Amino acid sequence: MNTKKVEVCLMESIKDIRRRNMRKLADKFPSRAKFAEFLEKMPAYVNQIIGKNPTKEIGHNLARHIEISFDLPSGWMDADHSGETGLTQTPKANAVDLGHADVYEGIDPIGPNEVQVPFFSEVELAAGNGFTNIADITNHYIRFDLPTLNGAGVRSDKVACCKVSGDSMEPVLPDGATVAIDASQQQIIDGRMYAINHGGMLRVKYLYRQPFGGVKIRSANPDYEDELLSGEQVHDIRIIGRVFWFSALV
Repeated sequence: MNTKKVEVCLMESIKDIRRRNMRKLADKFPSRAKFAEFLEKMPAYVNQIIGKNPTKEIGHNLARHIEISFDLPSGWMDADHSGETGLTQTPKANAVDLGHADVYEGIDPIGPNEVQVPFFSEVELAAGNGFTNIADITNHYIRFDLPTLNGAGVRSDKVACCKVSGDSMEPVLPDGATVAIDASQQQIIDGRMYAINHGGMLRVKYLYRQPFGGVKIRSANPDYEDELLSGEQVHDIRIIGRVFWFSALV
């Protein structure tokens, strides 16, 4: 009998924690409707969960769906974060922390455990079919620690960097942020950030696979609507590679 009472208490506690965490995430959006759209749920359904008088609970499947949507670690929804400050941004960058990197001229000597990758403008990177045919137009490079790149599963010979502009990926990528792209990773993993050539323009977006070969393009800024491309429209974009690192002045 006592065991049963303990189990009921734990279940109620987890439900309360999940609801509080979901409300915190929702507060990052300008409206509950935008939050519901980001989760691909109906606004009425979300309101039944985190509204003033909730009538539905957050089950295991929904909790895991929220964590995946925000790139949060598994189990994040089940932990109490009420005492934390600086809640996770909406959404996270999916980038590996590879430490500090500097821009160098091509003539500067390189260290024994360093690798330098080309640093292009947006136009240069978008125009190139891969990096090899535009590598001779830049004399600026960004250097990374080679063992760290290898440990992160990044191919140093397939990496290039560039700056991005605009506010569509804020607050994750501020205007003018520098990103590093691994061109060996062109297969879409849902929710990852990719650099794409879209009609000759470089864009950095989250990509999601859709039925019948389609692709959903998502910005980090909730003010921007998702773009849905059909299987035929997908041919208008070329995936340059996955964004695995970024740097910005804040």
